[in-house]
Amino acid sequence: MEIPPLKYDENGVAFMDAAGRRKHCNAVVTVRGKGTGKITINGQNLSYFDRIQDREQLMFPLHFTGMLHKVDVKAEVSGVGTSAQSGAIRHAMSLALRSFLTTDEVERMRLAGLLTRDIRRKERKKPGQEGARRKYTWKKR
Repeated sequence: MEIPPLKYDENGVAFMDAAGRRKHCNAVVTVRGKGTGKITINGQNLSYFDRIQDREQLMFPLHFTGMLHKVDVKAEVSGVGTSAQSGAIRHAMSLALRSFLTTDEVERMRLAGLLTRDIRRKERKKPGQEGARRKYTWKKR
């Protein structure tokens, strides 16, 4: 897997863009170096997500790589569901952080499952059933 090189803005600050997906959510994340650890999601801070589990899912790539107070993250996410949105941002953030790290650290991220897209989707409803797995109530008489 080839790691894309860092980009630099007019002030010489390193940054990297990446896109991530989860279920039906798409996220575009920009990670900027020389930051203070500020995280912005759709123009809001981390309180965009009400559940602590979603916030922890966002913070995990930063904790794992040790870049928590070293980079600023700006994320634009679309789609329904807070869990899927946080998963999409986590995937995009992990892909963007690759450019700031060494190849050994990227390999650790890959082994931890941060660089792999979660392909699970909603299972379709089958004919003759109430839902994807649920059957209609069976009556003997």
